[in-house]
Amino acid sequence: MTAAINRAQANNCPAYKPIPNTLINFTAESMCSVLNCKARPMTNITLPELLLFIERVAERSRIDAITGIVALMYIYRLKVKLPPKAKGEYGTSHRIFLASLLVASKFLYGDEGLNNRTMAEISGVFTTQQVNRMEKELLELLNYNVWVNDQDIKEFLEKYKAELCFI
Repeated sequence: MTAAINRAQANNCPAYKPIPNTLINFTAESMCSVLNCKARPMTNITLPELLLFIERVAERSRIDAITGIVALMYIYRLKVKLPPKAKGEYGTSHRIFLASLLVASKFLYGDEGLNNRTMAEISGVFTTQQVNRMEKELLELLNYNVWVNDQDIKEFLEKYKAELCFI
C-alpha cells in the first residue's frame, strides 16, 4: 500500500464521512450522459459496472463530498466541451471519473491529495502509466481550467440541488 492509503487509514478519525449515496448515484448518472460509449464487450471484461466502480473508488480513496462535487464539476465542464455526438470506447466513463477525482483531489489538497500511483492501486484495474495519461488528457481537454472557487461550488449545488438531495 502506498503512503497516501496508509495515511488515510491512519487518519481513521471520526471526522471522516463517506460521500453520500445521492452524490455517487448522481455522478454515475452524469457519467452516462457525458458521451456515448461502446457496450461492454462479452470477452476480456476487466472493469466493474460504472456505479460499482464509482462506489469502490470513493470508498477506497476516502474522498469527502467536496472532492466528489469538484470532480463532478470537472465532468460537467468536459461535457460542455465535447461535441454532442462524441463517442468513447468501453471504459471511457471509468477513466474520466478517475481522472476527475484525481485532479479534484490535487486541486483541493495539493501534496496531501491523492496521487497517480495511489489512484491506480485504488482503481484495481488501471496502471500508474494509464492514470498518468488519463490525468494529462483530462487536463488538456479542460484547457487546464481546474480553478474552482466557493461561488462556483454554490452555483453548481444550487443548480443540481434536487438531484443531490443531501444539500
